[in-house]
Amino acid sequence: MSDKLTYEELQQHVAELQDRADKAEGVYKSLFDHSHSIMLIIHPETGHILDANTTACEYYGYTKQEFRKMRIMDINVLSADQVFEKMQKAQRGEQKHFTFPHRLASGEIKDVEVFSGPITRDGEEVLYSIIHDISERKTHEQKRDQLIAKLEQALAEIKTLRGILPICASCKKIRDGAGNWTKIETYISQHSEVDFTHGICPDCLSQLYPELHVPDHE
Repeated sequence: MSDKLTYEELQQHVAELQDRADKAEGVYKSLFDHSHSIMLIIHPETGHILDANTTACEYYGYTKQEFRKMRIMDINVLSADQVFEKMQKAQRGEQKHFTFPHRLASGEIKDVEVFSGPITRDGEEVLYSIIHDISERKTHEQKRDQLIAKLEQALAEIKTLRGILPICASCKKIRDGAGNWTKIETYISQHSEVDFTHGICPDCLSQLYPELHVPDHE
């Protein structure tokens, strides 16, 4: 029996391989196009966007045809040099996770989280990027940081007010940490939410303006 395949057998073998390749391509396209995650295929050397899935088109506001005429630098707000540096790191596998500001077709800037790495597509190594919008999370983080800063400041002021304050025995001014003497009402207003109004107590009134003082028994 000969080990050589007949022409018909070779044709059948090629057809089977082509069928497997077509099915694999179909699975890839289905997973890529129908994914709920934003996905882009990018050429690592030029930055050209080779493909974008339906979710990416809906998110950025571009059609597939428009995307294929663009480069990643058209949506990434960083400079071209910075973008190429990040792509090279992703291509070499040195870094897979990135945070970027991306511009939508409307001009709105969004903070995004990108997971990117190399894959082989049509015999060529390209970057496969999965993108998540983190704008809302960043806003919450900023508000949280601002709140923490305010609380820390409030605690520091409370701690200062609880400590021992050097006060002048005569004029009642307070010496602060820098060695400056400040009126007591000014110091307390600066370190709390207390506001002062001024008046004269009965004892001071009788000393300063005895002619206006009326005895209690009258």
